[in-house]
Amino acid sequence: MTLILAGLLAGLLLGFMDVTIVSTAGPTIISELGGLSLYAWVFSAFLIVQTVTIPIFGKLSDLYGRKRLFLLGVVVFMAGSVLSGASQSIVELILFRAVQGLGFGAFVPTTIAIAGDMFPPERRGRVQGLLFSVNGIAFAIAPAVGSFLTETISWRWIFYINLPVGVVSLVLILSTLKESRAENASAFSDWLGTSTLVGFLGLLMLGLFLGGSTFAWSSWAEVSLFAGSALLFLGFVVAERRAHEPVLPPRLFRIRNVSAGTAVNLLRAVVFFAIIAYIPLFAAAVLGGSVRDVRNVVYGFTLPLTAGILVSGVAISKVGFRKLAFLGAAIVLFGLLVLTSVRPSPSLLQLIVIGIPLGFGNGMVIPATIVAFQNSVEKGEIGIASGLATFTLNLGGAIGVSILGSIQASIFASTQTSLLAITPTDGPAIVREAFSQSILVLFWVILGVSVVTLASTLLLKPTRTDARAVGTA
Repeated sequence: MTLILAGLLAGLLLGFMDVTIVSTAGPTIISELGGLSLYAWVFSAFLIVQTVTIPIFGKLSDLYGRKRLFLLGVVVFMAGSVLSGASQSIVELILFRAVQGLGFGAFVPTTIAIAGDMFPPERRGRVQGLLFSVNGIAFAIAPAVGSFLTETISWRWIFYINLPVGVVSLVLILSTLKESRAENASAFSDWLGTSTLVGFLGLLMLGLFLGGSTFAWSSWAEVSLFAGSALLFLGFVVAERRAHEPVLPPRLFRIRNVSAGTAVNLLRAVVFFAIIAYIPLFAAAVLGGSVRDVRNVVYGFTLPLTAGILVSGVAISKVGFRKLAFLGAAIVLFGLLVLTSVRPSPSLLQLIVIGIPLGFGNGMVIPATIVAFQNSVEKGEIGIASGLATFTLNLGGAIGVSILGSIQASIFASTQTSLLAITPTDGPAIVREAFSQSILVLFWVILGVSVVTLASTLLLKPTRTDARAVGTA
């Protein structure tokens, strides 16, 4: 069992490091391959494909077994890594990053499901905490590893470094995990539901990533993307109601913890990704922090994030996932209250200190919500439940960052115009002040979302598989 966990941890390290390591080599990649206007798609292609495929692979793992889907995902991810490292143009890199996203979408939710299968409900929190602590570790070491490889060897090695880690994961899982297909499992048949799900999510994600940059939010292109997404979503709902083995069964959302967990995950993702995106940006653009300062601000969030994940995982069997989700959301809310109350702007040291409750609280919620999903469904549906937990986090992050980015840009433009009308000669100072004001307003918006997140955790209900709820649920 220890070797299986080691294989799963290696797989997650493989995926989570790749989320952040690529950004460190960005300028070098652009200088060699060109295509600055397409650079954002190096990240968007990876995120869009994994978000679209995660719920599908979660369902497939319920039908055909976790092991084969995990191995397939790691192999596809490694193939995408090799091709990405060998890319000769920015278009090729974007396409091969999409291949990586496909592999990520297969093995990450399957990893969570394998852990859910291996351990009884009262021990799942500890194991999920251990697995997701890799996320914090990856956040901590990926920038350093990425910059070292780029400066000493080549940016291509930020992709090639995935191969030895992937091989270790493959060998461990292939040799230690014994699994057979469920006896009562039927063949996958929900092709209409899958097609409409892919179409709905694909158009939605494209609309979110193109809006405000490539196309104006009010443009016909954006309206068409969102309208098409809405129509396909309706088609997806109809298809799932009629499907014999739906890829995302509607009845799951009649389970209180699944629907409440979905709400918590979507809202928490908005707060989580907004913190990751805007606090380092605030440190650099407003407070004038150096690269090292920004790195320390990121560490001020990610190291407590890892600690929060581990503490929550250990405590779930004694305290219960509902209390930990509430406590974690409350700690995040406290951190945001401190952040918004510092005037006129926090110092870099204050920003690092404020990152401690923000990271620790977010970390506490992660295992709690995953266990809420897994402990509320039958064992044969742990795969789709695990996929849903990961999928809603990605979707909430994409939606939240897009909307918040649009709000920040609008406030910045309005504030800058007002300030220029008063003192038109001091351009750089006005730009910095407008940016500062827009980010501070954004922090208040994030605070509001955090309040709703905290309220949503109260909708979670202890289950009979929650050690603290036995006899009371």
